[in-house]
Amino acid sequence: MSTGPQHREYLELGRSEDPALYGVRLYIQFLQNLFKQLPAGTFHWEPDLETTEIVIRAEAPLSLDVVGKRPAITVVLGPIQYQGIGIDGLLGYDLATGRKTRTDLLSSTFIVYCLADSDIIASKLGHIVTHYTRLKQRLLESPGGFHQIARPAPSINTPSPPGQLVMGDPTGLVMVQCNIPFQIQWTWSTTPLQNPTDTSLDQITDPNYTYTSLSTYTHARLAMSLSPVKVRKIKGLNPINGLLYSQRPETKDVTSSVDDFQSSGLEDFQTD
Repeated sequence: MSTGPQHREYLELGRSEDPALYGVRLYIQFLQNLFKQLPAGTFHWEPDLETTEIVIRAEAPLSLDVVGKRPAITVVLGPIQYQGIGIDGLLGYDLATGRKTRTDLLSSTFIVYCLADSDIIASKLGHIVTHYTRLKQRLLESPGGFHQIARPAPSINTPSPPGQLVMGDPTGLVMVQCNIPFQIQWTWSTTPLQNPTDTSLDQITDPNYTYTSLSTYTHARLAMSLSPVKVRKIKGLNPINGLLYSQRPETKDVTSSVDDFQSSGLEDFQTD
């Protein structure tokens, strides 16, 4: 049986590569450091699985060997919704290169599963997670972090069996689900491979499509007409002169708007 290639190198999880996974890693690091500050005997977390009193990771399903010996917290990313902020999400535009910088907000929910062999312990873990997430909102929303988190406020489900979350026989385990809403900003830039006016669906449908080289304008001619402009003005209901909407449009010659430019004539200018 043939198998596909496997990715064995370290996978970068920076905000620019995948903002959602970056948010998951950031939140897990927050939970790990939060429980690491607890004293021994009260869900103290350590990186070593042999000494830690609680397992905190982003994994589903969990192995029964991992969660059967100690409580566990696992974080799963919920559905993601782009907010579509601004007009085309445009943040900046470089006229010289056509480079566009766009930004958007990703809205989602961290689904945090707290597992233990008692509903009291699982509920206690759920309270710690939600309470300290709200307590440390400003820290999590500082530069480089979330746009906002736990806004609106998180929720805690009632204790229930873990179901398909744990592989094997989860007899005796209880799960409490916490829902932590969050938003994270993502900004990216694109530079066209050719002039935007040459955009065509052939770039998608034609496998042999050849991109044209980028070109720039070297000079432009500015022309201005000095002839009077006729404007048709529709008269509406006017409480001052009593004109009615049904009256015929009035045509006027407008010249004052070009009087200041009559001495300039036609101008040529050269761009850099």
